[in-house]
Parts: sequence; structure tokens; C-alpha cells
Amino acid sequence: MTGDEMERAIDFLLQGRANHEARLGALTEQVGELAGTVNQLSGTVNQLTEQVVETNRLMQLHLETQTSFIQIVTRHIEAQGEINTSLRANINRTDARLDRLEAVVERYIEGRNGQS
Repeated sequence: MTGDEMERAIDFLLQGRANHEARLGALTEQVGELAGTVNQLSGTVNQLTEQVVETNRLMQLHLETQTSFIQIVTRHIEAQGEINTSLRANINRTDARLDRLEAVVERYIEGRNGQS
């Protein structure tokens, strides 16, 4: 190999190394940017996770409140049913008394009509 060929080979190698270092620098910069993006996304994921946990806590609280409400309403409906049953029984007894009173009054009126 002559001196010129040797110089061209060295220049070729140096140029290749310079290109390689430039590409490596660009790739290193891109990796740094990607690492920053990953860190931002990680923060966002952490925030969303906290929000999901809080939402689940609120949903559980809502569920417990609704369950309590349904139990209270159910107890009131059952109590109202008992009251209605008692009222129906009282109404039936009152109706029976009124029927007996009506019969007594009718007999009284008929008895008076028979005396006139």
C-alpha cells in the first residue's frame, strides 16, 4: 500500500469514526429525551392511579350509603305495612260496630214505628 492509499484509508476510518460519534451523540440525545418523556408519563400514571384509588374509595362510600339508605327505606316500608295491617283491623272492628249500631237503630226505629 502506498502512502496516498494509506492516507485515504486513515481518512476513511477517521471520517467513519466521526460519523459514528455524531450518530452516537444524536442517539444519546434522543435517549435522554425519551427518558424525560418516560419520567413525565410515569408521573402521569402515578397521578391517574391516585385518582382511580380515590374514585374507588368514593364509589365504596357511595355504595355503603346507598345500602344504608335502602335498609332504612325497607324498614320504614315494613313498619308502614304493619301500621296499615293494624289500621285495617281497626277499620274492620269499627265497621262491625257500626253494623251492630245500625241494626240496633233500625230495630229501635221499627219498634217506634210499630207503636204509633
